[in-house]
Amino acid sequence: MHYQPEEGSWLVGAKAKLLFELRQQMTPDDYEQNKQALQEFLCGYFSSGNCHNALGDSISPLKATARGGKVLKVRWALPGCGKSGSLRLVVVAYCDEKRVHIAQAFRRTDDPTDKDVRDAVEDL
Repeated sequence: MHYQPEEGSWLVGAKAKLLFELRQQMTPDDYEQNKQALQEFLCGYFSSGNCHNALGDSISPLKATARGGKVLKVRWALPGCGKSGSLRLVVVAYCDEKRVHIAQAFRRTDDPTDKDVRDAVEDL
């Protein structure tokens, strides 16, 4: 089954301040295009039935939360920004519920440490 973004719920957590900063730098159309592209990318991962495995170099499962969410490190390149515009997202996915929480965002050069990931998902 192929999931569509409108079938799930999407939340950007307060700790993902970088995403809020980037949104302010985008036009509304650019923001919507980027948001839609990321949601479709993640839906493709969930639709694969492999919500436990890696997806190439782009999605790496790290651990689970106490509430059953899958903690994923997602490499995401902002369209049109090249490799230098890449982000590292800490995402908690509740695959069965089709719920995604973007817990934290880092620039490519600030690859999150294990502590960064733990801090990002401690309450999820």
